[in-house]
Amino acid sequence: MQIWIGFLTLLWAVSAAAVSPNTPFTLGQALARVLENNPQLQAVDFDTRAAAARIRQQSLQTAWQVGIQMENLAGSGVGNDLETTLSLGRVMELGNKATLRGDIAQQQAKLLRHEQDAQRLDLLAETAQRFSDIAYAQARRELLERQLDSAKHTQRAVAQRFRAGKATKAEIKRAEIGIARAELMFEETDHLLRNGRSQLAVLWGEIEPDFQQVVNNLLQIPGEVADFSDLERLLDNNPSIVRFATQERLAGARLQLARARRQPDIDLSVGVRHFSANDDAGLMLNLSAPLGSRSRAASFEDEAQALVKLEPLLAKNRKLALRATLFGLHQELVHERDRLKMLSSRIIPAATAAVDDTSRSYSNGRYSLLELTQSQDQLLQARMELLDAAASFHRNRIQIERLIGAVPHTGVNP
Repeated sequence: MQIWIGFLTLLWAVSAAAVSPNTPFTLGQALARVLENNPQLQAVDFDTRAAAARIRQQSLQTAWQVGIQMENLAGSGVGNDLETTLSLGRVMELGNKATLRGDIAQQQAKLLRHEQDAQRLDLLAETAQRFSDIAYAQARRELLERQLDSAKHTQRAVAQRFRAGKATKAEIKRAEIGIARAELMFEETDHLLRNGRSQLAVLWGEIEPDFQQVVNNLLQIPGEVADFSDLERLLDNNPSIVRFATQERLAGARLQLARARRQPDIDLSVGVRHFSANDDAGLMLNLSAPLGSRSRAASFEDEAQALVKLEPLLAKNRKLALRATLFGLHQELVHERDRLKMLSSRIIPAATAAVDDTSRSYSNGRYSLLELTQSQDQLLQARMELLDAAASFHRNRIQIERLIGAVPHTGVNP
């Protein structure tokens, strides 16, 4: 129910928003489009209808049967001895078996709903991840654009020194190679960006995306990360954990049906028989029941009891596995946060200052082009590491939200 409330609130907030190609696209809009238009989610309604029909099917009582039987209809030595019987009967199920079958179908329908919730969360997590990948590609593109401008600035500085007789043609060529490499990296990121937009749009059934930019500050990282103990308590919202609770109830319902098999089903029919010989009629009653129902039901009970004992163990094992996964993701999240702090507060400022000093010193002839490009590469590497750490942080955050059954937050800057 909480998951549905989150979905409906999200749809209400952003589903009606129109997007023009030049309007930055938000994660909330992407999530709403997936919920509304994803073909896999659209099939959910038909699965639910089929499950409801199965509940009605399993709850049906055995059907009444009407029959006619004619004896001595033809043959040698047959005179006016025709006997005609009209009967009405049904199999009378004892032990409330129809209701128990309906209970099993209801629990199976609940399992289906849990699977559908898991599908929704998987799709929303995948949407958030693809959205984050686009944000990363955009940030990388902006960084490489700055790097290309820096390479061109360096090429102009080398050319100026060359004209002054302080640089060689080899340095000119090395500067040109630097520009070419920067252009190649920029073009590669452009391809990744176009592919990322297409991969996101396909989640709501579109081939050509109708947006160019996404609104997401990749480097907007919370100063504090939620405690592991707080996240661990939320694991009970994971659909697979909720599913095991229903699975236990399903096993219990099957055990009840297995016990009901102890009581035999009675085949009962009543009718009227007409005797042509004397034009007389009489009532008839037919009653039959199988023998040994209790012994035949024993194996079904044993199977059902074993499943009742099995489900709690499977649930415990699943929760332990989820806890271990959550712990690992939480540790990675904390590590990436610390890495981001170190890069942004110490490494990048130092690398930036080094590039500024080396650029001035190169213009004054104190440093070589090799030293200048090395300092520029060091700064570019540090900035790339910052983007990689931020992308890894968001990837782990998305996986954690998936584990605790939460809808991914938008991460949108208003």
